[in-house]
Amino acid sequence: MRELLEGQNLEAQALVLVACSGGADSMALAAATAFEAPRLGLRAGAVIVDHSIQEGSHEVASQATERCQALGLDPVVIEQVEVENTGAGLEAAARDARYEALGRARELLGAELILLGHNQDDQAETVLLGLARGSGLRSISGMPALDAERRVARPLIDIPRATLRQACLDQGVEFWDDPQNLDDRFSRVRVRKQVEQLEKTLGPGYAAALARTAQSAFEADDLISQLAEELAVEAKEENEALTLSTEVLEQAHEAIRRKTILHICQRAGAKSVSRQQVLEVEALVLSWHGQKPLSLSGITVERVANHLVFKKD
Repeated sequence: MRELLEGQNLEAQALVLVACSGGADSMALAAATAFEAPRLGLRAGAVIVDHSIQEGSHEVASQATERCQALGLDPVVIEQVEVENTGAGLEAAARDARYEALGRARELLGAELILLGHNQDDQAETVLLGLARGSGLRSISGMPALDAERRVARPLIDIPRATLRQACLDQGVEFWDDPQNLDDRFSRVRVRKQVEQLEKTLGPGYAAALARTAQSAFEADDLISQLAEELAVEAKEENEALTLSTEVLEQAHEAIRRKTILHICQRAGAKSVSRQQVLEVEALVLSWHGQKPLSLSGITVERVANHLVFKKD
């Protein structure tokens, strides 16, 4: 916690907020923040998000508030959210609602940073879920320790879940065990059990190895993304950000070219772009024989002379 906060170069009396569910991970985070932040001249508070999807959620939120206040965190606020399952699943809907609520709280309270209690085991589970999706390096790169865009940090991402639970027990910090963590209806719970079984089958350290894989994948994807942005600048026509030179794209490394195509599709307004769709766009560059314009997730991509033109439908 100290290393992360020192690395942010925050001004004196800047406010950081712990996202606290009341579980062992977030209570260990709350205790560490309450201890370290004042010693660095920072203020520390907490945000409790009440999803209202479990019976007794209001009571759990109230208990978490009291426990955070007892640790010395101030302010402590509860964000009430409505979770609407729009088709992506209850887990995804709850996650989206949670991040929106945390962002609102950060802006309302003028906080510089939101701290999340994700741990090494969470990271391993995220990698396995990404492998199941098969969506490339980004899908297995896990959760970054610092998400600068959303002003979110995960200082405990390299620490095992069991260590955080023991930290609470050692300090006498009370916490709540979420019954949904045992509910097989949720994909992350099923994956969690698989990780536990793999630890038994392959030996201790499997979760840590998956977390290291996530870090390596993140670094590689980050580099490719930077090179893709440079290629996009080189290939774009003057004053036409969504028009790229096929001649420039053709000379690029395939990994960088494909990442550039993905980025420009997203920039044009595509909602979701698969690898197969990226390859179809790439064929307009490498195997041009008069193909019709492509319709991809809300955008159209066509080749006009020696250019790719991306347009929102």
